[in-house]
Amino acid sequence: MNNSPSRKRIARSRLTILLFLICLGTICQAKKENVSSLLPPGGYTIENIVYKNTIQGAQKLDIYLPHSQTSANTPVVVFIHGGSWMHGNKEEITKKEWIRLMLKNMLHAGYAVVSIDYRLVNDSITVVYPAPLADCKDAVKWVKANALLYHFDSNRIAVMGTSAGAHLALMTAYAPDGIAPGNQSLQSYDSRVKCVVDIYGPTDMSKILRSRLSPIAVSMASLAFKQKVLDMRSILLWSFTGESGSHPGKRTEKCLLYSPMTYVRDAVPTIVFHGTKDTVVPFSHTAWLQQAMTAQGLPIEVHPIENEDHTFPTITASQSEAMAKSLILFLNSHL
Repeated sequence: MNNSPSRKRIARSRLTILLFLICLGTICQAKKENVSSLLPPGGYTIENIVYKNTIQGAQKLDIYLPHSQTSANTPVVVFIHGGSWMHGNKEEITKKEWIRLMLKNMLHAGYAVVSIDYRLVNDSITVVYPAPLADCKDAVKWVKANALLYHFDSNRIAVMGTSAGAHLALMTAYAPDGIAPGNQSLQSYDSRVKCVVDIYGPTDMSKILRSRLSPIAVSMASLAFKQKVLDMRSILLWSFTGESGSHPGKRTEKCLLYSPMTYVRDAVPTIVFHGTKDTVVPFSHTAWLQQAMTAQGLPIEVHPIENEDHTFPTITASQSEAMAKSLILFLNSHL
């Protein structure tokens, strides 16, 4: 009899755990059903595949496959999430409705989509550039290394990203592999791709991070900007350049080393979607890229999203559908 209260507590605990697991299963199932609604008949997903190991931990990716035809050589789009190089994850592609529509259209058009995580810059500066870029390039190399296993076409790969992810996609596509050496096990492959999809990505890091500002100018800027913004700029500048604010020239030089504009001469066909009222990454970044590529005679397709800010917060259904349609036409032409 003395054990009765204890047994009741154990029973209640087991019931609580069971209810929790049921709820968790419902949540997971809802998530899977939510993603499955984007898949064409026969399509499926493979989640949390480790594509490389680093001292900061395993880097993973999710694969969205358009069909179960094991003999197919399927073209691939590697998706790189945004988040100021400091936040975000590979699930971004399933969250916003306009990105979900792009994913759905790509899958229904017969493209596999590989959404990746990569190492994020952090406050303690344990991750610095070019580690995030090395991860993105290694993800492309991993796709090539595992093409037979997943029935990918290793000669038909595109990279796609939003914001910071678009910057990484452009750098993956344009810049030489030697700028960001990755894992030794993937060194026999390269990160060359057929084309790139840039969604409101910065193209000149010296301008987006204001690398030329002197410490005095930064002090004056503190009167107009929140400290959180200035702190983020400081962290990112240190991560990208390894230089203090007392060396604005060296900071600018390093920023240009990691700017897509520097590598335009080696650019692949590019499509850009960018809001004309973007207050985070001004539309001028796309204008510079378009001007430089046009001068080189290289193919670039720019789709201004009228009156939209960063992340397209008020985008309409018709605008989303037009973007998704333009994306598929571009991929069909270049991939």
